[in-house]
Amino acid sequence: MLVAGSGTVSPSPEGPVISHFTIEPPIATPGGPARIRFEFRGAQGGLRSATLLAKPSGSSWRRSVLEEVVNRAIGGLGPSADGAVEASGRHQGTYAREQHGTTTLYELQVIDKAGRKSNTLTAALEVRL
Repeated sequence: MLVAGSGTVSPSPEGPVISHFTIEPPIATPGGPARIRFEFRGAQGGLRSATLLAKPSGSSWRRSVLEEVVNRAIGGLGPSADGAVEASGRHQGTYAREQHGTTTLYELQVIDKAGRKSNTLTAALEVRL
């Protein structure tokens, strides 16, 4: 079941829990750096993958260009049920002039190796050109 207004799926009962989701710096600039961090607990067999969606102001949810770097970081983790994920990447290369000063939302959800889906967390970044 999709969560209203986004592209993530309802969490699994007893699924993993994510917390402390941040993207630094707290601004999105064309091609600018992004450091993504979050903690997880209760992941059966460890984490398998993440869905990271972005919703620019006035647009719909879509896959973030940062999803790939998060999934690479997850791929390097062991089978731990608890831990932290840190990944570094770059924001998309271009933004429309109208996006300057708006807010882009980012929504994160992970799946553990047992196929259970976590809760979702959201971060908001101001777009600066």
